[in-house]
Amino acid sequence: MMPSPLKSPRAKRFDAFAKPMDGIRTRSSVGGIITLVAAVTVIFLFVSQVLLYWQLNVTHILELAPSFPLSVVIPTQGGFSTMLWHRAHDKNARKRNSKLASSLRTLAANRIDVSVHITFPYLNCKVLDYSHNGAKFSSGDFAKYNGFSKFTLEKPNEYDYAKATHMSTKGLSRNKAASSSSSFVPEDSCTIKGKITVPRIGGDLSFFLSAEAFRNTAKMVQMGMSLEVSDQRVGGHDTTHYIHEITFGKHFPLAENPLKDKLVKMDDPSGIGLHQVSLKLVPTVYKRFMRQEQDTFQLSSSAYVIKPDALIRANPMKLPGLNLHYDFNPIAVTHMETRENFFVFISSLIGIVGGVFVSVGLVSGMIVSSAKSVFHKQD
Repeated sequence: MMPSPLKSPRAKRFDAFAKPMDGIRTRSSVGGIITLVAAVTVIFLFVSQVLLYWQLNVTHILELAPSFPLSVVIPTQGGFSTMLWHRAHDKNARKRNSKLASSLRTLAANRIDVSVHITFPYLNCKVLDYSHNGAKFSSGDFAKYNGFSKFTLEKPNEYDYAKATHMSTKGLSRNKAASSSSSFVPEDSCTIKGKITVPRIGGDLSFFLSAEAFRNTAKMVQMGMSLEVSDQRVGGHDTTHYIHEITFGKHFPLAENPLKDKLVKMDDPSGIGLHQVSLKLVPTVYKRFMRQEQDTFQLSSSAYVIKPDALIRANPMKLPGLNLHYDFNPIAVTHMETRENFFVFISSLIGIVGGVFVSVGLVSGMIVSSAKSVFHKQD
């Protein structure tokens, strides 16, 4: 016959609540079992408390976004504000003139970086142009306000071209440089990469078929030439494009970027159209536990495609391609992640351990006292 667990001699050694009996503290099987139950309860509550502490408490706060003086954020004629922005990275200049350094820091805080990576798989780089707030690269105004070599236009590598044409990228390297001798990527294709710094006010950033190329294509079509023949002479007309990624400032990591991995195919049979994107930039302060806070932006977007006949009728005439109209939301969001105070956490753990053993000790004492009273009555 198997001995009862309550009378097992092995369970006695676990008894942390030895009862004084006749002047001697003895261990019992019941006490050992009670101790094991108490220990399991303590471990369970301890783990639960640790898991609760490890979880982050997320709080969102809405407040008015900070205002910036117009004299700081609007570039002056000749690109003087841009010159100051570049000097902000010159340590010697900061040491020589503390007043200028203060202005530079204010200017840097009131401007954000716009990073662009787009591929036009059916347009030659020579027929593409870009502008910011009407300042075109082809006219030289873009360089005047934003500096030279901000965007590079080059033949895409095989990975970028495959993404832009919805082909498989298996076995292709994302970072491999483009090869001029590659037969996989045609000459009439172009990737635009780069970054510019813009003030924190609304504006327009556009990448489009140049006015000259658009006029030449229209003339050739009017003369009875097919678009295929026109492309051989002009360099392409189809403004279908793939947005690898466009970011305004540092993107908020917990929000989806609507301008990432997006293929925009023109539905018109001619392949000509203007992809018009309206963006609302929501300033978001990202405060993580035990980390430095970050100034980020969330993007809210709406988009539509303007057909070629509407482009021609527009006054002034609009050019096919991609136009980003962005503006800043006056309401800012603070995303704050916090944890329970560490000393409160430690106090809770001590309370759990002490409370369980005290409670079990009281229960154990009650059981022993009740058993003694029953035995005395029987005697």
